Amino acid sequence: MNVMGLQKSKYAGLALCLLLLSGCVTGNGVKIFKASSFGFLNNYDMALKDFEAGKVMEARARVLAIDPKREDYKQAQKLLKNKIDPSRLRLLRYYKAKGQKAEAAKAWGKATDLYLQAAEFSLKPSIFIGYSKAMDMKMRQARLDDLLEKRRLEDAVWLKWLDAYEPPQGIKPKDVAYTRMREYMQDSMEERAQHMYREAKRYLRKDMAGVAYIEIESYLRLMPDSELGGNLMEQVRLEMPKGLVIAKPKSKKPEPSTKKVRQSVSRKSAVPNKASKKNVQTLLAKGDWLAAKQAVLVYRRHGGEGADKFLERIEIGMERKAVALFAQGSQAFRQEHIDQAVKLWDEAVSLRPENTEYVNALRRAMQLQERLHLLRSEDKE
Repeated sequence: MNVMGLQKSKYAGLALCLLLLSGCVTGNGVKIFKASSFGFLNNYDMALKDFEAGKVMEARARVLAIDPKREDYKQAQKLLKNKIDPSRLRLLRYYKAKGQKAEAAKAWGKATDLYLQAAEFSLKPSIFIGYSKAMDMKMRQARLDDLLEKRRLEDAVWLKWLDAYEPPQGIKPKDVAYTRMREYMQDSMEERAQHMYREAKRYLRKDMAGVAYIEIESYLRLMPDSELGGNLMEQVRLEMPKGLVIAKPKSKKPEPSTKKVRQSVSRKSAVPNKASKKNVQTLLAKGDWLAAKQAVLVYRRHGGEGADKFLERIEIGMERKAVALFAQGSQAFRQEHIDQAVKLWDEAVSLRPENTEYVNALRRAMQLQERLHLLRSEDKE
């Protein structure tokens, strides 16, 4: 076998070991850890190392897989009884209590995640997975109710203005200004409707039938005779999770007075304009990308020359900075410097919040950080 073949074999073996140690994940995202059948990987020292790194369930699985004939078996069992299982129970009770508190506060999304974390430390995870599913359904219902009400109000405004550009008495029926404005509104309505149709299909593919319903209802409100829309509505209804309820339209709310609207607009536009070209350049020189972006956006609204080029430069700088921060955070995480990893990944997410890899890494690191702090405080007590 040549050198390249040896290297491939080496990395394949390493990958296999990592796979065997990684444990399993249920369809609900809950980790069910199973230790490798390789005996040399399951020993007291490895279990202790996992436990001290905050990997409580990995340590537990490793201890349970240790051969009773090994010399360190009794030592490992003592670790399980005195450290691992008490810590597991403490973490279970901690996340259960936090989940119940979030549920009482009707923070459904937060409760969903907390019950899933409790499931990771439970010997009967199906109980907490059930709680999590119930919270997820409540969250979906709350989202559906709120967004559906907003969309119905929004569509009502659009439909109101669709027929508004009819020439009043004293103006020719085919007045150019009114005709062009009416055509613009109709074109805009069609574009809006097509956007709703595409969004409905996209949400349906992502298993978000509740939000897909909002979009297809909106489409049919604007295009009531559409056969395509009717077919998609049937498909959405079939995919709708049992338990989600479509609210009936509420009575029309009174429109805000012109005075209140003017006050709202004036408050929003009362932001002082400190975004001069010089200020933008200073922020760029410091590498303060977020502040520079905000300053450039204000600068552009005031007709700032070269604002688009500034924005291009900022986007490139933000991307490079985020990549560097994520790499540094990954290195810190591998070295078990969890607090540092959280700090670095948090900065990366602030620069690129749309990057799911960054967001998921930060979420997992923060969960581990919380668990480590809890376990360490237990040791001090």
